[in-house]
Amino acid sequence: MSNGTGTPLQVPPGYDLDIARTCSFVVNVACDMCEQWKAAGCPPAGFFQWQPVDTCPVTNSVFDVGDFTFSGPIWSNFILDAAVVSEPFGVLARSASDPQTLHLAFRGSQTDADTRMDLQVELVDYPPPTTPTAGGVKVERGFYGVFSGIDRGFLDRLFLTASAAGTRLIVSGHSLGSALATLAVPLARANGIAGANTLQYNQASPRVGDQGFQSYYDSLDVTTFRLVNTYDSVPKSPPPPYAAVGVEAPFGADYGSEEERHNPCCSYSYALFNPTAPVNQGMGACMAASKPEPHVP
Repeated sequence: MSNGTGTPLQVPPGYDLDIARTCSFVVNVACDMCEQWKAAGCPPAGFFQWQPVDTCPVTNSVFDVGDFTFSGPIWSNFILDAAVVSEPFGVLARSASDPQTLHLAFRGSQTDADTRMDLQVELVDYPPPTTPTAGGVKVERGFYGVFSGIDRGFLDRLFLTASAAGTRLIVSGHSLGSALATLAVPLARANGIAGANTLQYNQASPRVGDQGFQSYYDSLDVTTFRLVNTYDSVPKSPPPPYAAVGVEAPFGADYGSEEERHNPCCSYSYALFNPTAPVNQGMGACMAASKPEPHVP
């Protein structure tokens, strides 16, 4: 429940609310995709039948999934406790009104395994996929472990095809999904998608790497925005020496629990559609209607 505390969304120069809202919608579809998988008993990739749905009452009243072509899921096969965990994380979407733009969106933590990966906060070496840097680039072990579980060949082919077609790529995510989106951007650049043709609009992103990674990411020259609820603890973690990437678009919306403050639909989507009054007075009803149940580290 809201305690009534809030501050309007501060829209930084270049931040396009229409793009941010579309990204939020696609992320909500990715979140629901994971809930469908869980409801089906967590079947392996070849046995999961996904139907794109948006249960978020904020975005489904504006966007129609029928106006988009969705494909996926994009799976990660990551290692946890010496065993392979296979989960669907990403979706691809194109709008009928803008077929030259490809949306790549990743959902956040929605299983116990995801949360355990989030908590692997030690820094590990990160090999940049573009021109090698001077070295010393490090990222969080858990985020990189989940990203490394995504089929690299699939991502290379996806980005090469988009580059050859002159497609604009917009990458987005929520929470852990924002970390995956951030790690996807260098790979897109390495496969020929120009910085001017790449955007990242993420939500509730944790800090992915150290200052070396921040500097490396900045060198890619990709416009990146980081939507942050200033009352949400996730964007403040992990603590230094971790450093955030991108330009922050902050808003304040305080609620009675971190699950509410961090919610992709009822907190973050709501703020995008109500930027001058981002506190969702109907938080309880919104969360009851929106199926995804994000796990907060």
